[in-house]
Amino acid sequence: MLELKKNADVSTMLLQTVISICVSDIGGIRTLPPRLLGKFYSIIRKDHLNNAIIQYDSDDNILVDIFIEVDYDQCILLKAQDLQKLIKNEIEIITGNTVKAVNVYVDRLSMPIKTN
Repeated sequence: MLELKKNADVSTMLLQTVISICVSDIGGIRTLPPRLLGKFYSIIRKDHLNNAIIQYDSDDNILVDIFIEVDYDQCILLKAQDLQKLIKNEIEIITGNTVKAVNVYVDRLSMPIKTN
């Protein structure tokens, strides 16, 4: 497993990739683009293609905001908690930095399409 030393320069793209892998590992959820405020933040940061907003506080702790869609037959609370734990653990292992918060926003439920 890749492990970087604390305070090493970790690219946002690496963290976005880790987050995407975590989402795909959970199953029953998908990432969505950030809401209006998140889009504005992404434009300022020039990282338009990212689905999660990653910020660092003054102590180099990482804060993650992620927007997801959950399948209708899934428990929203359990999926959000599983995703929070997985993202926190993976980022801390890879970067050596502390993840202060992983905020999961459920923006949509995915409903199946009925066919006759």
